[in-house]
Amino acid sequence: MQSVDPGILSKSVCFSFTPSQRAKDLLFYPTWCGHYFCTDNYYMKRDSYPPLLIVYIRRGRFRVEYRGEFRVAEAGDVLLIDCVEPHYYHAEDGLEFVYMHFDGSNSHELCRSITDQQDWLIRCENNTLIGNLLYDMVQFYNSNSVETDMQSSARIYRIFDLLLAPSAQEMSADDPIEQAIQYIRTNIGKAISVEDLASSVCLSTSYFAHMFKRRTGFSPADYVINSRIERAKVLLVHTQKPIGEIAEEVGYATSGSLINLFVKKVGSSPKQYRSEHLSQALSAADGRPSRTADR
Repeated sequence: MQSVDPGILSKSVCFSFTPSQRAKDLLFYPTWCGHYFCTDNYYMKRDSYPPLLIVYIRRGRFRVEYRGEFRVAEAGDVLLIDCVEPHYYHAEDGLEFVYMHFDGSNSHELCRSITDQQDWLIRCENNTLIGNLLYDMVQFYNSNSVETDMQSSARIYRIFDLLLAPSAQEMSADDPIEQAIQYIRTNIGKAISVEDLASSVCLSTSYFAHMFKRRTGFSPADYVINSRIERAKVLLVHTQKPIGEIAEEVGYATSGSLINLFVKKVGSSPKQYRSEHLSQALSAADGRPSRTADR
């Protein structure tokens, strides 16, 4: 289908989608996608529009105002915009881009998480892959092909996966966040402060804390607590060690400290957690459903 928007050249194509109720309730789903070739007459200004928008610039320049900022996107850039917020974009002559409007599930929250921690104008090593996915999507529908709701949703999940993927530098052996995580895991029974972690990877405390939260989704302190709780769970289910000994092994001076945090994080006491999971394991071993499963 050809767009009737001003400034869109005739070789451009776009496609509109009507999601099923299941897609609306459970999945990510596209509402529009397209491949546009533009003159400088193309622009869009909205106070609000329900779906999200992702754009890959293939050629030219795109002037964008969003969240109180004016930015210029160029070839290779990705734009990720929650269109419920006011936005304005204007093409320069020669602009070519592929795009998708989409919605559903927790897509707005996930988008906000990415743009708050990174940026809405994205320049990363996965941009070309994102552009290829958008281009392939347009070509798929341009050939009158058909796919299921789940397959359409999977396209969007794949794009989010690329947006959230750590860079090659972050995945390298000398990545400071990976080193800090290994330090936490190997020193789980010791006192661990944010300052200790930052020092161990030769970064300032504030910069390290920012990087850590962006990479893992947790503050360093929360990650330490969660790691201790996860280790305590294993010890509760797979050993007969008393709770006081487990508390010491995961870095707490008293059983009370572990119990309070365990209840807060897990919703049950260590004793209840051990009893429940041992009961389930025994029931599974002799082929009987557990009492928990009966409820």
